[in-house]
Amino acid sequence: MTGPTPLLTTADLQELQLKTLERGQSSRHVVTSPLAGQQPSVFRGRGMELEDVRAYQTGDDVRRMDWRATARSGKPIMKVFREERSRELFLVIDRGPAMRFGTRGELKAARAARVAALLAFSALAAREPVAGIVIDDREQFFPPARRLEGVLTLLRAACAPLPESHSVVAAETLLEQIDRAAARGSLICLISDFAQWREEHLPLLLHLTARHKVLALCIVDPGEEDLPDAGKIRVASPTTGTICIVNTSDAALRIRYAKAMADRTALLEGLFRRAGITLRRVYTHRDVRQEMAGLDF
Repeated sequence: MTGPTPLLTTADLQELQLKTLERGQSSRHVVTSPLAGQQPSVFRGRGMELEDVRAYQTGDDVRRMDWRATARSGKPIMKVFREERSRELFLVIDRGPAMRFGTRGELKAARAARVAALLAFSALAAREPVAGIVIDDREQFFPPARRLEGVLTLLRAACAPLPESHSVVAAETLLEQIDRAAARGSLICLISDFAQWREEHLPLLLHLTARHKVLALCIVDPGEEDLPDAGKIRVASPTTGTICIVNTSDAALRIRYAKAMADRTALLEGLFRRAGITLRRVYTHRDVRQEMAGLDF
């Protein structure tokens, strides 16, 4: 008898790492994205960025002299660089009951693990530390790691077989834990379907964005947006396990369902917009690298 199946295998992670490295080798241009701010991309790598020029001062390194500006002015002019500092990537990976759902592609929890792996391998390639929290029936905290072995410990937890528990970690509790655990100035990536998140969480989100850069990646199954006409189906509550029968052939029911889901989407968009958080929807049935391409991770 075989044991529970992991969401992603070691081979899956190896393939994602390889694709990330290939992308890094083929993309060397400065990018513009909602995440960029004053930085060329989310993961900048090491190096020096030209910030200004000024007159020569005693003790300056002549290797940083701006020879063209010096020739034009007739006076020694130096380049001034802003040193790029590493920034911690803090992953928040939701594997709660609502994420154990899927109609096309893969389970939402599997897509969350895949997204987390792409982000983690990108950060690792840029020599950025990776830390995070994995949530299912409990929270597992993983301290910052700069080496593959440490990052894989986090990713294996995100890819592990799902527990049978219906326990849910409250959003307010999670936000407080993230604020305590993440180093100030971190890039926090929230990977979830945000099923529990409400307007009352705005103050906690604002407190988080005052100290960190925050990105919300909403994992979406296409079956959640529109209820298909599939006759009578059995539906189980992700939090209680209660089973009920739903007649999806009822046109009025399908209309009400679509409106409820659209209202839910609008609520999340407004919540994150007011908190100053970039929200990206990532679908379970589409190519994950194409879904995240605009993030310039």
